[in-house]
Amino acid sequence: MSQSELDAVLGTVENPIRRKIIARLSQKPNYQLQLSKELSISQQLVAKHLVSMEDAGLVSSVFEDSPRGPQRKEYLLTKSFSVTIDLAPNLFKARMFSFGAVPGVSESEEHAQLMAQAAGPSRYSDEASRIRPLTQVVAEVDRKLKEMEEERAVLLYLRSLALREAAKLTTSLGTADRKRILRYLMREQRDGIGDMSASLGLQQQVVGEILEEIEKDLEPSE
Repeated sequence: MSQSELDAVLGTVENPIRRKIIARLSQKPNYQLQLSKELSISQQLVAKHLVSMEDAGLVSSVFEDSPRGPQRKEYLLTKSFSVTIDLAPNLFKARMFSFGAVPGVSESEEHAQLMAQAAGPSRYSDEASRIRPLTQVVAEVDRKLKEMEEERAVLLYLRSLALREAAKLTTSLGTADRKRILRYLMREQRDGIGDMSASLGLQQQVVGEILEEIEKDLEPSE
């Protein structure tokens, strides 16, 4: 997703009241009055935040018939995505990806089995038999996600450690601009002059000249 989409999402969920509303809507679609009662927040404030979330594309609304009067608006979440922010010395990355549809990546055999298990309960006649395999899928997915998060924490620590040690080594490697470019190359692992120039606030010519110097220095000696 684009940087502007990420900024819109982060700008929306930074508010604690909006996060509470999102948590409720993640459980089921809901009405403004009901959200106000459940969260002990005025209807006016709930309405204000719902408008903001609709503008950001996180929430949509539909009119539903009410058994006690005129139609009322029902609000529901419209996006499925994950946001991760990694923050440490020599590290800052914010990413967002959507999983609202079937992933466009190849599935492992294990993933394919879980997918089939999640889609298969309709063949059972009673509800108890249908929900049991779905509960198993959720439990297995949660277990795998926890394992991934634990491994990710270790990998991020190792990355931060390597960059911290590299930062110490660059202190004696030439000018301030040269040090900044070396650290950028370590962090981003790409050398596009345009991107580097914009990120570091340096002229492209300066970046190009320093990259040439670094490349010569890294050439193996004969």
